[in-house]
Amino acid sequence: MMRKWTMAAAGLLLAGTLGSAWTGPSVWAQTSGPNASYSSPGSEFYLTNPIPLAKPKWTAALDAPKDSSASNPSVVIAGQGKVYYIAGGKLIAKEAATGKTLWSFGTGLGHATLTSTDGTKLYVGAKDGSVYRVDKATGKGARIYRAPSGHAPEISVDGGTLYVFAAGSLISVDPATGKEKWRNQDGKSLPQRVGGTLLSGAVESGAITVYTTYAIDPATGKTLWRLPGDHTGLLKSEGNKLYFQDQWLDADYVETAANIDEVDVKTGKITASKKFVALKADDNPVYPPYKVVMNGNDVYAAVAGEGVFRFNYDADPAVVKPELIPDRGEFIAGPYNGKLFFLGEDSRGIHARKIVDRSYVNYNGPDNPASRVDMIQSGLYVGQSDGTVYALNVSTGKALFRAQTKARSYGAFQVEGGMLLVQAESQLYAYPLPSELAKPAAGGSAAGAFAKSDAKVTLDGKALPLRVGAGVMSADNRMFIPFRSLTEALGAKVAYDAKTKRTTVTYGTRVFSIADGSPFALTDGKQAALSYSPATLNGSLYVPIKDFGDLLGVQVKWNAGKRTVEVTKAAATK
Repeated sequence: MMRKWTMAAAGLLLAGTLGSAWTGPSVWAQTSGPNASYSSPGSEFYLTNPIPLAKPKWTAALDAPKDSSASNPSVVIAGQGKVYYIAGGKLIAKEAATGKTLWSFGTGLGHATLTSTDGTKLYVGAKDGSVYRVDKATGKGARIYRAPSGHAPEISVDGGTLYVFAAGSLISVDPATGKEKWRNQDGKSLPQRVGGTLLSGAVESGAITVYTTYAIDPATGKTLWRLPGDHTGLLKSEGNKLYFQDQWLDADYVETAANIDEVDVKTGKITASKKFVALKADDNPVYPPYKVVMNGNDVYAAVAGEGVFRFNYDADPAVVKPELIPDRGEFIAGPYNGKLFFLGEDSRGIHARKIVDRSYVNYNGPDNPASRVDMIQSGLYVGQSDGTVYALNVSTGKALFRAQTKARSYGAFQVEGGMLLVQAESQLYAYPLPSELAKPAAGGSAAGAFAKSDAKVTLDGKALPLRVGAGVMSADNRMFIPFRSLTEALGAKVAYDAKTKRTTVTYGTRVFSIADGSPFALTDGKQAALSYSPATLNGSLYVPIKDFGDLLGVQVKWNAGKRTVEVTKAAATK
């Protein structure tokens, strides 16, 4: 903003100095007064775009979107080095690397739907309701089923069963014979299998409109239960527990929170409810979150104008306060690669915040509203409403190339056969993919946030040898030390419980447990807040220096002059 003000001031100064060289504002904009114009922030002219412009290796025409509301303009599936798509009423197969056409199937399929078993077969739902099974290798196929609607059905394959959603019914079909097994009238979407149960979402309207979930027996199609109230889709499943966000507003609207219900997958009963309250620094409530996601035991609640509040699901809110990852942009994705991803405040550009230290990561290139963003391994792919596509490194933020299309909307980006496949409305593009984007991205909330330190560790004045790769680490201006090697050097007993995923330490009369990513220690069944959650790095569990001393009752000091962590047994076992 300061740069724009300076440019405007310079323009006024030149106008006063040069006199007749300037003819007044009417030359700049033919308006009806000083309040009749608008220039969008960030809309300055660009002379050149430094990001390399890539040319596609091959292209293919797709059927144009059937209407203006189509969010997924066509269907493209990739796998095993091949690409399959619908165009001109046909199912077409190509080699992903070269674009060579291998075969085509059918005529008059229309705006069809497409799914795959990731094995040897493809399934196509045609515009007349027919469902075809097609061999991936040969392109030979036949109709196996006719949906009751007479329109292209939604289809999916899971667990050896073909699921068809058409005419308001969820239908189970044997993919080998095409024989219908059952119909269910409750589920209003293709199902998601959780253990031995199918979950299908539905929007129901009465006095009010609610979103709910039905559980269906995959063998019989019988509805097992309906989730009461108004809930989002499934946030997480773990064992026999399902987690949903309760969207029912508090009657008094005093407390603003993300409410999460635990649901028994067998009975559909809500067995527990937890409220995650986000407060400002002055303890005043914030607006309700506009987006809530769960990742492991972490709950992320995005609040407009504040950022994203990070809660631990198991933490006692009276002991452990939520962490705020401040950002005024719109939270759109994550956690991924240790980051949360945001649109800019003016919806232009993309940036991220590292979860551990909240530091800002800029993604070079994107400068218009993003209509599609996908992260695949180390690649971050952005499709803008101006037709520009960017391929970036998700870890570094570096843009490796850009591509130009004529699209405003995109299907899902896919990577196959060393190619980035861009589904841009009525055109499919294939771009050679830089090898660095095909590498796996580091996972976990600690990814990319920790740095190796040259610091040493001493125990009672003697150098403590640490195994290779388990030295001192630093993050967010804190020193982290490997927990297990130091506790064992002190003579403490260390045991890991695979069921609870907690490490229990016994040192004299002190007994406590900690866990990767958990912001609290357990002592005698009670929670004690840690300054930072332990993190697993290079196969070792790390904790901050302060927490190490507090938990074990030993003296831990940081000697900056010697760059040494000094640990002393200071009457620890009393």
